Amino acid sequence: MPAGELRSMGAYQALKDAGLTDYEAMAYLGLVVRGPTTAKSLSESTGIPNTRVYDVLGELERRGWIEIDASRPMRFRAKPPQEVLGVIRAEQQLKLGRVEEILMKELLPVYETRAVESTEIWFIRSVPGMVNRIRSLVSSAKRELRLMMGHYEADVYGRLMEEISETSRKKRIRAIVSEGVERALSGARLDGVEIMVGAAVAPFNIILSDNGEVLFHLWSGLGSPPERRKNFMVYVSDRSIEKVIRDYIDTLFLSGQAGRPYHVSNGR
Repeated sequence: MPAGELRSMGAYQALKDAGLTDYEAMAYLGLVVRGPTTAKSLSESTGIPNTRVYDVLGELERRGWIEIDASRPMRFRAKPPQEVLGVIRAEQQLKLGRVEEILMKELLPVYETRAVESTEIWFIRSVPGMVNRIRSLVSSAKRELRLMMGHYEADVYGRLMEEISETSRKKRIRAIVSEGVERALSGARLDGVEIMVGAAVAPFNIILSDNGEVLFHLWSGLGSPPERRKNFMVYVSDRSIEKVIRDYIDTLFLSGQAGRPYHVSNGR
């Protein structure tokens, strides 16, 4: 198969996306298509320069993509795609581990220091963005989380509440919810979450962590059909704002009233 046809294969771009150079991708594809062959024959069929082909094959062999037999002249053979896929996964996992180490050890302390020094406000409008931001906030909490939920939307909170419940094994979680939210959560496992149910909770949500982060989840058009509603989140990183809201929620929780019929439930 000519070099141009090899490059037109979907596998060519996939191999480059997996981290191979142009010559490396051509060499592996050439060995798959032709079968075991010599470096000279592979160079002639793929257009890889003769001065480069041994270096290219040596790198593929080092990474576990091909094998070399003991014949004379040496012949090279591609490893099966399923075996190569395992190699790719291992390489990607190793890269991810290195990135994670750098981000957590070098960048996170800088980020957190800067967050303490200033107030940050971000708007989030996509459902995946909202879900990821809530998960990040829950993870960032050191010891405590507070929630005030006046509206429930399954697209955002469908699995999050049980994930939050899992967090209660290590962190204290207090939640004030409306009766409508209580009904929506009736089938969820919320063991360990301290819950107060009230009849007059405003139809928006607040989630905050003791790391100085607050999420406001706001809706417009709640009386309209679901497809016409609009909602977004406002993320605020500010310890003074978080403390004011935390004290307010705790006051309601401890008083158990504030002119509204509340009752306390310790899980379901």
